[in-house]
Amino acid sequence: MNMITATNPLSNLDTDAQQKTLFLLQVANSSFPTGAFNHSYGFETWFSDGTVSDGPSFEIACRDWLVYCMARSEGIAVARACEMARLGDDAGLLDLDNRVAALKLSRESREASSMTGQALLNAYLDIFDTPGLEGYAAAVQAGDAEGHHSVIFGAICGSYGISGTDAVLTFLQTAVSGLAGVASRLIPLGQVETQRIITHAWPLIQQASLSAVEADVDDMNAATFSLDMASMQHETLRTRLCIS
Repeated sequence: MNMITATNPLSNLDTDAQQKTLFLLQVANSSFPTGAFNHSYGFETWFSDGTVSDGPSFEIACRDWLVYCMARSEGIAVARACEMARLGDDAGLLDLDNRVAALKLSRESREASSMTGQALLNAYLDIFDTPGLEGYAAAVQAGDAEGHHSVIFGAICGSYGISGTDAVLTFLQTAVSGLAGVASRLIPLGQVETQRIITHAWPLIQQASLSAVEADVDDMNAATFSLDMASMQHETLRTRLCIS
């Protein structure tokens, strides 16, 4: 009788690429202990005063925020931090961290970015046994750097061998998904409508990721003055459910 030899369907796949995918899925998941899922980037003020009151108005505001703020500031920071971490450029990471801080005009936005970034770094160091980032991590833990989320995310991705494009794509997708999750709770939005808004943002996320990878640190900017004002007003809201 002929014997059929069973084969492992995963045996011919690139296990290194699989591990990098699993790494991104884990650190970008809302259950990873960073608190980023509760970051509204100032949108809670707009939800409270009715500036953004339904799905269509949120989608327009979210897309503008992605293009004119996140992509041109945080997205570039992720890409450059990813590259600097691979090169072991601790001085570059410290300078980049300061640049991100300078673009955050409201106290709450800076504090939220630093808080979630430091939580991400601490969790990463506790969970993953990956060399690198010792100098930058020590500076953050000593209080010599604020440890902003985008810089930390890019740095841990670079340290783990993730490409800049994949790191930025994941970061921006996670940011949009997180903000949409906040909107779903506070407007509120239905689950299907929320997911549809995220899906509609895919082309913008892809374009923004490519643009960020090609940009230099001197290209970083943020043109969202009205949202900065909303973020400044957030701390005076009578009821606040988000950290910013």
